[in-house]
Amino acid sequence: LERNVLSERRMMLRKLSIFILLLLLCGCIAASSAPSIRGKVSFERLPAAGVTVEAYRAGAAHFPAQPDFYAAATAADGLFQLSLPSGSYYLFARGAGLYSYYGRNPVLVSGAGVTDLNLGLVQLSERKIDGVADDAVYGRVTQAGLPQADVMIFVYTDLTTQLKGMGYMMAGPTDEQGRFELVLPDGIYYLLARKRQKEMTVGPLRAGDFIGYYPQNPLRVRNHRSEPVIIPMLELPEKFEQLGRGINGATSISGVIRDAGGAPVAGARVVVYEKPQLLDRPLSVSQPTGVDGRYTLSLQTGGDYYLAARNTLGGAPGPGDLYGTYDNNPDHKLQLKSGAALDGIDMIVEEMW
Repeated sequence: LERNVLSERRMMLRKLSIFILLLLLCGCIAASSAPSIRGKVSFERLPAAGVTVEAYRAGAAHFPAQPDFYAAATAADGLFQLSLPSGSYYLFARGAGLYSYYGRNPVLVSGAGVTDLNLGLVQLSERKIDGVADDAVYGRVTQAGLPQADVMIFVYTDLTTQLKGMGYMMAGPTDEQGRFELVLPDGIYYLLARKRQKEMTVGPLRAGDFIGYYPQNPLRVRNHRSEPVIIPMLELPEKFEQLGRGINGATSISGVIRDAGGAPVAGARVVVYEKPQLLDRPLSVSQPTGVDGRYTLSLQTGGDYYLAARNTLGGAPGPGDLYGTYDNNPDHKLQLKSGAALDGIDMIVEEMW
């Protein structure tokens, strides 16, 4: 009888061990199949060690005190990897006196994940700013430690705009010493700095443009004042535009913008809206077309989109501007499935009178 009891116990223990092993295997499989982001952090084009990449879920009005996910500190090769549930994330990197806000935030992570990301780092400044103005937020913009002139400062009250567009307020340009002042009511704000190539004033950032994110965001203003602000900037590399074509995943549209005579139009963009009025801040804007008139625009997900094409941005098109809408449907709507890559979404633009 004792032998039978012992035998049954051993059998139960074996079954329990097998069950636990299966659970562990399932957990490993689930973890390995989770979408991931992979890439490198670099400072002055060299890999950086001791830097932690952080991911914050997009959708909240403000960033939480701690990141939702973070990777192990980088080794000498600067490489990092993060396994994340599918969704959109803001990516940051911090460590070794360096800092990065990824210029294409937020990033959609789904399916096969996102690879070949390069998070360029800037050095955190320890310098103090003299001459703080009364009743104002006072600051300076730098690049590689040097003051940056002609930089625009954008102020946002929360993350609902994904820190894009004009936001709550725009100030600048900075002077030759990189200085700026802002008069703000008491509250919480996010500050970004952008410096575009001279021929462009709006639209997506391009290679050669500069972007800066205040490392201590959000900024808290009391009695119209705050601690002096230093915003370090980073020049966007050539590869920035290449990554932008697919950073939102596999969902995309492409085609050719032509004039009324059928000739390709250079310097035009496709603008995507979520409402048929084509008036609100666009969801996405393509890079300007080349001489072949071709464009490619990736989107975070499928849905019903309303399309226009134009050669200027900012406000309604005026006389002399080129403008047209997607006319395969009366309301200019394009129905796009998630994961679809639709080519042949051509547009015709005409001069406005």
